[in-house]
Amino acid sequence: MWRLTHAAFLSAAVLGCAPGVPTLRSDAWFPSSDSTASRRPLDCSDLQPPAPAGSVGDPLDPGRGRALQQPTDLGAGPVRLVWSSTLSGIRLEWVGPAVLEARTLWLLRVGDSGRCVVCTWSSAQLGFQVVRHAFWNEGKLEIVLLGLGPPPRQGWMVLVTAGSQLWSGLDSTSRRPGALVAEQAEFRQEADRLRLVVLDGGRTGVLDFDGRHFGSRP
Repeated sequence: MWRLTHAAFLSAAVLGCAPGVPTLRSDAWFPSSDSTASRRPLDCSDLQPPAPAGSVGDPLDPGRGRALQQPTDLGAGPVRLVWSSTLSGIRLEWVGPAVLEARTLWLLRVGDSGRCVVCTWSSAQLGFQVVRHAFWNEGKLEIVLLGLGPPPRQGWMVLVTAGSQLWSGLDSTSRRPGALVAEQAEFRQEADRLRLVVLDGGRTGVLDFDGRHFGSRP
């Protein structure tokens, strides 16, 4: 039976990659072959902490509002680009350490001379196995579904961003992000609705997106 849980042990997403996955070059964030030519001032002032109310993400260094000139500024050793997206014309990158089952994720806003840290996510347990995406509200929201831990029954978490903050798409009665434990979960767009379909033990549950969270239908 699928269930919605506060699941402290699923309090955050983690990243993993197989050996040999390409890492970001030290000059990856400079469009010019001369790295100093692109080091114009990077304005991250609109992202200064604290994050807006309702945001999620564990405190990490470098954290929200920090300007990064090069991948080594993350202080995590070799890092990789997990995925990238564009919201309302703003380019975003999700970056994590290039190690097996890394436990840190940075959401970065792309600038022409570096990156700004929007939010961070980390965990001490459970590496992700599945990443799925959906875009909503005319491309103003990105919704990310993370499958955590090994099958057959995985933990599933939903992260939502509008480009300036990050919040949990599964609400809970506590301040910890909500999570699902099920065999499968997937996004399904039907007309003007975005749904999270959850399958477990031969049963199917459907959660509707209200523009901020997924929840049971009335």
